[in-house]
Amino acid sequence: MKPRLLLIGFLFVFASAAADGDAVFKSRCAACHGSDGKGNPTIGTPDFTSPKTQSDISDAAIVDTITNGRKGTIMPSWKGKLSDEEIAAVAAYVRSLGRKSQRP
Repeated sequence: MKPRLLLIGFLFVFASAAADGDAVFKSRCAACHGSDGKGNPTIGTPDFTSPKTQSDISDAAIVDTITNGRKGTIMPSWKGKLSDEEIAAVAAYVRSLGRKSQRP
């Protein structure tokens, strides 16, 4: 396993102890992504509760997108604004939104 992927996995496991991904998401991301993570199609933000969205993006891609933003979109870079632990916690929270949508 590559060291970066190992680090990402480690951060995912321990993110909740260091930062509250739900709280960071709601304070920093909900304006565009919705407090429920369902996104806003009018501005092009994805529905993180969608199984398709969840299957189309890797854990590393989620971390990279939060860290570096997405060129050509409204997604900003959070590098230097959020700690590595906060980024990992938000990424884990984003992933958890897909699991929540699969519950009966």
